[in-house]
Amino acid sequence: MRVSWHRSLFVRLFLLGAMTAVVAVVAATWATVRSTTVAVQQEQEQSLHADATTYDALVAYAATHTSWSSASALIDRLAATTGSSVTVTDPTGRVLHSSSGNSSPRAPAAARAEIDPLDVDVVLLSSAAPSAATEPAPVACEAVAEISACREFVVPVRAGIDRRALGPFAEPFARGAWFRLEQRVNRCVIRAGLEPVLALRQDFSAIVSTPESSDQVARCVDRSRRAVLSRYVAPQALLYVGSEPAQPSVFWDLSGDSQRRIALLAGAVLLLTLALSALLTAYVVRPLRTLALAVDRAGSGDLSARAPARRSDEVGELARAFNDMASRREQLESARRQLVSDVSHELRTPLANVRGWVEAAQDGIAPLDAQLLSSVHEEALHLERLVDDLHDLALGDAGELRLAPAPVVVQDLLSQVAESFASPILAVSCAPSVVIEADPVRLRQALVNLVANALRHTPPTGSVVLAATPRSITVTDTGEGIPEAELPFVFDRFHRVDRSRTRATGGTGLGLAIVRQIMEAHGGNAVITSSPGEGTTVTLTFPALPCGVSS
Repeated sequence: MRVSWHRSLFVRLFLLGAMTAVVAVVAATWATVRSTTVAVQQEQEQSLHADATTYDALVAYAATHTSWSSASALIDRLAATTGSSVTVTDPTGRVLHSSSGNSSPRAPAAARAEIDPLDVDVVLLSSAAPSAATEPAPVACEAVAEISACREFVVPVRAGIDRRALGPFAEPFARGAWFRLEQRVNRCVIRAGLEPVLALRQDFSAIVSTPESSDQVARCVDRSRRAVLSRYVAPQALLYVGSEPAQPSVFWDLSGDSQRRIALLAGAVLLLTLALSALLTAYVVRPLRTLALAVDRAGSGDLSARAPARRSDEVGELARAFNDMASRREQLESARRQLVSDVSHELRTPLANVRGWVEAAQDGIAPLDAQLLSSVHEEALHLERLVDDLHDLALGDAGELRLAPAPVVVQDLLSQVAESFASPILAVSCAPSVVIEADPVRLRQALVNLVANALRHTPPTGSVVLAATPRSITVTDTGEGIPEAELPFVFDRFHRVDRSRTRATGGTGLGLAIVRQIMEAHGGNAVITSSPGEGTTVTLTFPALPCGVSS
């Protein structure tokens, strides 16, 4: 029987492993990327803050000094504060100052920023002005009467020049500097075809009469201001931050290549996990399929079907359990067939005898006298005993062998059994105080079977002894004994040590089987020991409520 693929245990186990692998890989990848991103962002923020602090301090120095000759102390202090080396070079790369004591005339790495107070980096400079010009705003009039004539607009300062770069404008007598700056601005705007500015404010913003000229005016003010301040600030320089001589190459930098590497690695891990899941699933499912085939064969009647049981895990235990069940079933089937054969044989012989004698009497061959009737009666009794024995065995197999336990004086019971046989070689050895709890009818039936077997196989010169203790009853004979190879089978149905199957030596082969069932119903047991040529002893034990009671 073939299971459809969507119901297959292999598919279900594989999908379970695949889903687990996908979730694990995706979660691990997401956690790695997320933690790496956060770490990189935090590192970048810390690095940017440290770089901004260094850059701001050096721009402030350049805005208030005309050279870099006295910047060594500041650079060393910045390096100690940020924990990174700080190097300042000129635009050609010649080292001006270095906190790490680098005596090389060249810079060790790419510049972090360009230090120019007249062209600052607004990202790094925490104290820089706004980065873009705003729209020109009208000048507020101080009186209502002036509102109609108030047609002046303010052009704000463009970003780029550090506010600390004041140069001559910070001197006590800076009127001349402001006059020269205004002249430069007007020459610039006139060359651009615009009207001169109305005035320049202390914050370097310009006042114009039309807002349309604001962009050009802002450029002219910025250009003129740079020209005036260039003689009062330090020369342009390059800033290098960090102790490494070059930019480190990071494997996981979350760039496009890094993301592709992450995807390839995650895919490889996923494929490997899926392959292992497939192997593990096949390892589990393959023996189950083999076991299913064996079960199907056994269900179809092949009792020799077995499953491989080489594994030591739960699947191997299941295979061994099936093999044990199949072996037991094969044994039971063999016993059933043997039982049918034995029963048919046991019934065939007496029935054939009865039929033969009756037909002989009908044909006038044999006289219908007392001898013939006695023979027919004997065969009928044998059939009755056989049917009764089979009935008792059937009751025992069905668990319906009913008992009526009662206190039994063992000496009286053994004496009754011995008297029923009236054999000179049969003796009783039992104390009168021995009492057991048992069904007297069934116990007598068992003892009768045992004594009959013992007398059948004991010569006239031998002896058979019935003995009892508070816990057991024994039947001992000095007969021919039982071969050791036959002892494990003597309680099987229709088993005979003598294969001749004669009435005198073989019996029905059911007596000992009935004895065992009666003792098991009492909660006890029947054990047989024998030595060929010396005799046999059968011991009936009573673990349930045996007691010695004084009569």
